[in-house]
Amino acid sequence: KSQCNHARMAPASSCCQREESKRERQQRDKTLRGKERGIRIHSDRRVPMASPANSKQNGGRKYGVVNPGIVRAIGAALSSPSSCLLTAASNSSKLEDYSKDRSFHPRAVPKVVVMPKTTEEVAKVVRICWENKIPITTRGAGTGLEGGCIPYEGAVVISTEKLKSVSVDSFNMYVDVGAGVLKNELNGVLNKQGFVFGPDPSSNPSVGGMVSTSGSGLSTLRYGTTRENVVSLLVVTPKGDIVKTRQKVRKASTGYELTQLYIGAEGTLGVITEICFRIFPQQKFRSGAVATFPSLELAAGAVVAMLKLDRSTIVRCELVNAEMILATNKNYKTSLEAKPTLFLEFRANDKDAIRREWDASRKVLDGFGVGDIKFSEEGDKIDEIWSARRGCYFSSMVARDEPKPDLVFVTDVCVPVKNLATCISQTESDFRRHGLPCLLCAHIADGNFHCLIPYKPHEKKQVQKLEHAMLERAVALGGAVSGEHGVGIGKREHMCHEHGKHHIGVQRAIKRALDPDLIMNPHKILDMNTDDVKSKL
Repeated sequence: KSQCNHARMAPASSCCQREESKRERQQRDKTLRGKERGIRIHSDRRVPMASPANSKQNGGRKYGVVNPGIVRAIGAALSSPSSCLLTAASNSSKLEDYSKDRSFHPRAVPKVVVMPKTTEEVAKVVRICWENKIPITTRGAGTGLEGGCIPYEGAVVISTEKLKSVSVDSFNMYVDVGAGVLKNELNGVLNKQGFVFGPDPSSNPSVGGMVSTSGSGLSTLRYGTTRENVVSLLVVTPKGDIVKTRQKVRKASTGYELTQLYIGAEGTLGVITEICFRIFPQQKFRSGAVATFPSLELAAGAVVAMLKLDRSTIVRCELVNAEMILATNKNYKTSLEAKPTLFLEFRANDKDAIRREWDASRKVLDGFGVGDIKFSEEGDKIDEIWSARRGCYFSSMVARDEPKPDLVFVTDVCVPVKNLATCISQTESDFRRHGLPCLLCAHIADGNFHCLIPYKPHEKKQVQKLEHAMLERAVALGGAVSGEHGVGIGKREHMCHEHGKHHIGVQRAIKRALDPDLIMNPHKILDMNTDDVKSKL
């Protein structure tokens, strides 16, 4: 095609006007026949071609549409298309399950859902989409809270739910995991071999989703964030190439750190299909404590002081506010005092080590006006309380005395620990001033807190306005607009506020370099068209 165009533009004497060879003539005829059937020819490979006449415009980009030829080619790329491919023709009602996450953001039904079983199958599907400019949204367990996996261009969803491989390297203490493995599934495999996966979100997400949003959860104090636990990634690029981001070694000083680039990218730069994580030996003993405080400020001060101790056994340090305690008591039938409350958990192979660390921590807590304290040497006795802590979302639904459970707006920010109490107390006051409850739970040692707001549909705009104020407050206090939920579409307009236009310019340049046709998870994280902080989807 390029040669023919060149020939029309060239003067008559151009060498491009030479006589066509027999092979060239056969290839041209083959290409023309393919076009008539909606097939794009690349050497001897045939890939269905999206119809330009039906392409949709998006910020200056034309996206192809999913025609029957595209669907057939995607099916041919899969080992078992009957169980790994969903379309409107095969199961339109099932497509609805892939139109949403756990956020309030508008739904969007995809044209096709693909469930590959191997990285190679993912690569074939992505290659077809890249060649035909078909938008792709990668999906894990759908537990996200910022709309990150909602397919707003309505094209192809690549679900990782069948990428379920797990291979444990007990010598190096690594595990290679398919992106679709759920957190609890992974721990189930590891626990049988005496290991544990460190990051621990309250929900049960896929590990690929955890890496894509950099969501970490309750145990970063001991094991670090998800980002800090990733050794290497297997990624399919927007062109369908397979890339291993680094070797599985402790140290590597060999070029750009691609691993960190893809973590937190929410599928906008490629599809993560496999992760190599660090793993840790299981500890024999668990102990825990619950402590109340007169105020959030005192609780936060106590935690800051505890972080300066010689820590080796503490795993979790969580804070919930009084309103959340009331909701928890109501939903889980617990009888906790309605005050700002710390939940602590210790793990070790030596009970005496736990006791020594708890005794040192207790002295610190006493210096900050701690109220009621309950310590249990047997961790099993506090499992009910930890279950209640993980169930904050469900408690929030029934926090108000309403005939039907409320909707719950969930958001998070992360600030320097020294500013956490200020950010929380101002946020609480802001919501109360507008007549809305504000239920909070915090990974306090990280400076990361989650705000759960029960609301009715008519209150949604007010809740969003108050969230915007909270995000601006967090940035003003030196923080980030999300600690682990990610950006998705929910916090996209705040990216420039946090980072500044030059930083965002660098991020856009990376996106355009790796995904020039903007097919990977369109609209997420970055607005590729304008610097306007208030731009809307």
